Amino acid sequence: MLRKVWGKSIGIVLLCCMGMTKVALYANEGILHFIKSPELSVASVGYCLLDATTGRMIHSYDEGRALLPASILKVVTTATALDLLGPDYRFATKVGYTGSVNKDGILQGNLIIRGGGDPMLGSEFSQYPQDHFLNELFVAVQAAGIKEIKGRVVCDDSLFDTEGVSHKWLWEDMGNYFAAGSYGLNYSDNMYRLILRSGTVGTAPQILGTKPEVPNLTFTNYLRAAANAIDSVYIYGAPFSGQRYLYGTLPANRSTFTVKGDIPDPALYLGQIVSRMFVSKGIKVQGKPTTVRLLRERGETFSYYGMHQLLSFSSDKLIDIITVTNKRSNNLFAETLLRQIALTRYPVASASRGIEVVSGHWREKGIDVSSLMLADGSGLSPINRISAGAVARILFSIKNGKNGDSFLHTLPKAGEEGTVRNLLKGSRLNGSLYLKSGSIMGVQCFAGYYIGQKPYIIVLMVNNFTGPRSILRRDIERLFLSELSGR
Repeated sequence: MLRKVWGKSIGIVLLCCMGMTKVALYANEGILHFIKSPELSVASVGYCLLDATTGRMIHSYDEGRALLPASILKVVTTATALDLLGPDYRFATKVGYTGSVNKDGILQGNLIIRGGGDPMLGSEFSQYPQDHFLNELFVAVQAAGIKEIKGRVVCDDSLFDTEGVSHKWLWEDMGNYFAAGSYGLNYSDNMYRLILRSGTVGTAPQILGTKPEVPNLTFTNYLRAAANAIDSVYIYGAPFSGQRYLYGTLPANRSTFTVKGDIPDPALYLGQIVSRMFVSKGIKVQGKPTTVRLLRERGETFSYYGMHQLLSFSSDKLIDIITVTNKRSNNLFAETLLRQIALTRYPVASASRGIEVVSGHWREKGIDVSSLMLADGSGLSPINRISAGAVARILFSIKNGKNGDSFLHTLPKAGEEGTVRNLLKGSRLNGSLYLKSGSIMGVQCFAGYYIGQKPYIIVLMVNNFTGPRSILRRDIERLFLSELSGR
């Protein structure tokens, strides 16, 4: 071992059988003490503390190691979207009709809803009421004098490809709300709430229904009530399939208990509720709702020729969508942004095209992206890889660009907000760290900015830790306090 001491900083070069490998050239006593924690005995750790003004490395440990990022990958996706599209960008959902409307208000044609990929259409996180789009749509149809539709409601989800769910996600995630697919037409967060009632221990809970009601959604129930305070309910199911399987346990003797699942075909669901709304308001609809995907799968032709536009509905601003993505760690929003990134270079979006654009964008800015090996934009896939150094350099780039201040405030404050509301709570760093967290089994990561006397970028990635997560988080708090105190 070769060691050179500069004040409190200790440079280390580790030797291995393959030659000399730089692991901790800028490591200091704080990070070296941290990696000796018992829960990190078999773990991999990547760490960076970067001057946010100059980009100078202050401290680091194995910063080039490609590690599983979990949800801190969202800062890469959202920073790319902000860089390429700008904070004021808005998605557009367009409504129109084909054919003609006669003097009696009968539309001889179809009503078309063309998705623009808006993740906040009908969302509970939007600045608009959840039914605002439906109300605007009805007003537009009424203003056009349409009283009856001889055709049907056709929802166009073709702006994105049909692979809304990554084939690199785990099966145990499929069907749950946090693994909802991202499509060219999304609605109501692509999510429903399943309402259950449990009885005595060992009995099967009763299914009371879903909110909202999702047509053609059926459940096979293998759940059991248990003497526990929290649930372990999993909803299994494939995209576009209405069949769902329920496994796991939930607390016994609950009059109501709610779990969340994904709407398997959001575009078709939107067509169904729009058709139902029209009928309830006295507008007859002759045909059953459908989607462009379904029409193509059945070999039916579809054309926009002669379409008359009735409405162009704008989404919330991109910066507001990014804020929800980062503060709530929203996977659907991150996946939708990844596909929107693809549209900056391609006519039809896909996750793979989005990943290609993300890598190319930061490479063009001079950042080493050799550690960037991605399967999605949210961090849900267990095969994603990126290094702490690459994350730190991307954060530095966006911080020193024209949208730096905007991006900073999309991240939750440690001790106060979102997924880091309990981290460093009540400490001297409370409210001065803007951090995105990431955690899945055996993984705990943090990435963001320290705003003190001087601004710093801090990234910590831990893979394959053992022992309780609470103990690791305590050790991480001690590391952050030792690194940032007095800065």
